[in-house]
Amino acid sequence: MHKSAVLTLASTVLILTALFAVTSGDVLVGVKKGNWIEYQVNVTGNPPPRYNVTWASINVTSVQGENIGLYIMTRFMNGSLLIENVTVNLVTRPGDSFVIPSNLSPGEAFYNQFLGGNVTISNVVQRTVLGAERTLVQGSTNVTAYYWDRQTGILVQATTVEPIGSNTGFGISKGFSVFTKAIGTNVWQPQILGLDVNVFYALIVAVVAALVAIVAIFVWRKRPLHKL
Repeated sequence: MHKSAVLTLASTVLILTALFAVTSGDVLVGVKKGNWIEYQVNVTGNPPPRYNVTWASINVTSVQGENIGLYIMTRFMNGSLLIENVTVNLVTRPGDSFVIPSNLSPGEAFYNQFLGGNVTISNVVQRTVLGAERTLVQGSTNVTAYYWDRQTGILVQATTVEPIGSNTGFGISKGFSVFTKAIGTNVWQPQILGLDVNVFYALIVAVVAALVAIVAIFVWRKRPLHKL
């Protein structure tokens, strides 16, 4: 091979490697092994069987770089349970919509194969989710509006409206809607007055203990001295 061709090939490989490294480095993974979240799903209309869901949950089984192992359970209206073990890569091959890169801002996009390509974050909002104030990022496709927890990238809410005649990937839609919301998680704890519930109760216990100690000291000082 000619020397110039070798140099050109080497340069191309280096450029592509650098580009991939930049793309990979920009993706932040916010979930950890052992994180779980479950959802309530309400369906109206005439959905295909794949969408006729009542409940779902995900459990993060592994995190290695941008590769995330997920144990997904889906319960359908007829009572059947679908169990899936999947591995998604937040850079090259994301799956479903349960987990996206964390700390995204409006105008930033991420690639998601399940959602049909690049999805752009359109908004950031503050909402109370499962008893705690969370920062959410919003994104959408032509039929679904999504809200993900910004810090972790975990889905917390989605609303899908499939009009009659649309192609769902599982057949032509007869018209239906799906509303999904988180109903439980161990990723964060409920808050009271802006404090983690465990911290709040620990603070209450500490205050009560301090008050008891103060009262005990006051009573001890006020008791009469016995003469010998």
